[in-house]
Amino acid sequence: MTCRRSRRTGASLALAAALAVVVAVAWITTGGRMPWAEADPAQSASALGSSAATPADGIPSRPGDAFPLTETYVYDGDTIEARMQEPNDVVTTSSPVRIRLIGIDTPEGTPSPECWADEARTHLAELLPEGSTVWAMPDAETRDDYDRRLLNLWTDDGRFVNLELVTAGDAEAIRVWPNIAFYDLLAGAQAEAEASGAGRWGACG
Repeated sequence: MTCRRSRRTGASLALAAALAVVVAVAWITTGGRMPWAEADPAQSASALGSSAATPADGIPSRPGDAFPLTETYVYDGDTIEARMQEPNDVVTTSSPVRIRLIGIDTPEGTPSPECWADEARTHLAELLPEGSTVWAMPDAETRDDYDRRLLNLWTDDGRFVNLELVTAGDAEAIRVWPNIAFYDLLAGAQAEAEASGAGRWGACG
């Protein structure tokens, strides 16, 4: 009787030792994450906090590291002049600089205005009145061949200017590598503007 219990106890201990080895190997090979103890994806997203949050409508809010300029002149629907409030590594001068909005193109105003050129310029001037603060962020490249600064712009109250112009039918989305961070968003807005006949899409044929 005693011998039989001893054999059972020994077998139990051997089984426990084998399970411990299996668990230890699984722990090491999964970097401490056990397959049966994965976190709930919803809880994981919540734990990331606001850094992982995106606006419900998909419109990018003004980045926290955007920098302010003072708008001084609107050339046309996609180009302005502005002066840095505090020069930085992107725009090192306090003199006015010409800024080309990234990812959009509006009808030309010169030498003779194309259809909807005046309306596009007027809308941009309404979004960014002379003397107003405009917030800017670059993409991959910060200048074009004409030495214009290439920037995404937000109004002082947080509206994404590039997108506002496309949504209104003032501008079309253009893909110019490598500044394509918002191309898909702008292209989607253009498709909706065309479908509804907004702005130039309804007026210019």
